[in-house]
Amino acid sequence: MNDRELDRLIARANPFGDDSVRHLPTDSAESELLEEILTTTEPATLLRPNRRRRIALGAAAAVAVAAAIAVVGAVLPKDSPVAPFVAPQSAYGAEVRAVAEANERILIDDPAWKISRVDEFTKESGAMTLANGDKTFEITWYPAKDYKSYYDDRFQGTAGHSEVEVLGQKGTLFRYANGGFDFAFMLPSKGPSFVETRADLGSEEAYRAILGKLKKVDVDTWLAAMPEEVVKPEKVRAAVDQMLKEVTVPKGFNAAPLYQETVIARYHLGARVTSAASCAWLDQWSAATKSGDKAKAAEAVKAMQGSKSWKILHDMNAEGDTPEMIWLLADEIAGKVKPEAKSGKPADGYQEALGCR
Repeated sequence: MNDRELDRLIARANPFGDDSVRHLPTDSAESELLEEILTTTEPATLLRPNRRRRIALGAAAAVAVAAAIAVVGAVLPKDSPVAPFVAPQSAYGAEVRAVAEANERILIDDPAWKISRVDEFTKESGAMTLANGDKTFEITWYPAKDYKSYYDDRFQGTAGHSEVEVLGQKGTLFRYANGGFDFAFMLPSKGPSFVETRADLGSEEAYRAILGKLKKVDVDTWLAAMPEEVVKPEKVRAAVDQMLKEVTVPKGFNAAPLYQETVIARYHLGARVTSAASCAWLDQWSAATKSGDKAKAAEAVKAMQGSKSWKILHDMNAEGDTPEMIWLLADEIAGKVKPEAKSGKPADGYQEALGCR
């Protein structure tokens, strides 16, 4: 597998962390109801902000975040260190806390290192980047069941490895054979996920020094350290409604699924909204084309061409591939470009490309 292309794909969310399960009164109807409420039954994938060479993969990942549960918490002042701030427990909903409790909550014990980017989290996977000036340090959570496959991939694709103890646990340090000082460190799984860190800090010593500064923190401290460019649960509906004012949707469009109250990066919420709208128009175009309804097909073509003026897509375009995927599909059904699908049919496979359900 290719690290840079696949490292943000995530699998089915496990409804509880180990600690939560131990304390659940599972013999009662109340706990059964709680499990049903917190269980996510659909797989979710995430969009890496890479460019056109992975448009189809990125766009499919972006829309599927509607099935994921994120964990981005209260906002820290930009000039505040992470550690001293502890948010009140009531600031986070049950779903958000369940995800945080299921993950190994790790930060760098140095106020110069702040979280600069967060991908969506489930109870077994997610990713974030910490930054200190122009230096970055990635921490990624993967499903525990995938540990062996990732370990084997690193073992075969790197220049060397050694055993290192971090956070009181023995893990494996890998050096990539790319002529630089690109290192990855993997800890065996604990609970539903395992952790990998990766960075190129100029030397092995510098990388090991940061490994030595990693610390585990409580739920509130971890959530409070998340960056500002996120939409919190109580603001999701308003944000979606604002986006929908700029996005054309067909009659009968159901916006209810878009209001799922997770904490989510604005990019991913935009992908959720614009992909849902695009899927609806492409469904109409596909059905109209098959039935010979030229008016309905033309309406869909016009709406998809109009996506090129959707403000949210232009806001998102510098960060990821969803806008380009939507615009490419728009041009395909309008006959402006040749279809990229092997079948040669316009917009063939759009359900997979955009994650249409």
